[in-house]
Amino acid sequence: MKRNLKFWTRYTWESMAVDLSFMAGLAVITLFSAEGLDLGMFASIMPYYLCIAATFGMLIINTGSQSLYVPLLLSMGETRRNVLLGFHYYRTLIISVTLALCALIWLLIPGEVSSAGLRSIPTILCILVASSSLGSILGTLFTKWKWLATVIIIILCGGAGGAVGFMGVAAADSLVITETLEMAAHLETLPWWLALTAVAALALDVAFQWMLLRRQEVKL
Repeated sequence: MKRNLKFWTRYTWESMAVDLSFMAGLAVITLFSAEGLDLGMFASIMPYYLCIAATFGMLIINTGSQSLYVPLLLSMGETRRNVLLGFHYYRTLIISVTLALCALIWLLIPGEVSSAGLRSIPTILCILVASSSLGSILGTLFTKWKWLATVIIIILCGGAGGAVGFMGVAAADSLVITETLEMAAHLETLPWWLALTAVAALALDVAFQWMLLRRQEVKL
């Protein structure tokens, strides 16, 4: 179990580096495209960029985790129970670190955006849990029905590309701050359907993973 936790801890930091790189890319687009940008406001919207990066990052990375790293760990002699627990340890750690960084930035930079952000943490938590679960479910689907998972991944990647393109256009037109403030206002209240979706997606993910692990063959 110790080796398993060490693996997933390292995997978490490597995944977090990907998320931070994505966030930095969005920040550069905003910083060099928007005119008359207030640095305090700019810093307070960075956590939203981190959440966007983590959302898309977990969708993609968790797919690879289930289709590649889980079979790898099984082939190295890890028990199916330890692999399942290790993956959920990774999921919990990366979501906790993301939320902690967001909360820290908002606490250090007081203001309207930061206050709204702190009130939005329950909603952001549900979004991250749902995104992580969807990525993991796609990974389990990929091991059984590659064509279906591939189609869904293409659609999601297209949506991610469109979102990044929109961020670039919004920044060029100095609209990114306005859009971020509007998004923050919508996130302050946690919709019941989002909380239900997050719980259902997590439960479905755990069930899919365990069913697959019980039947998954170890390929050397």
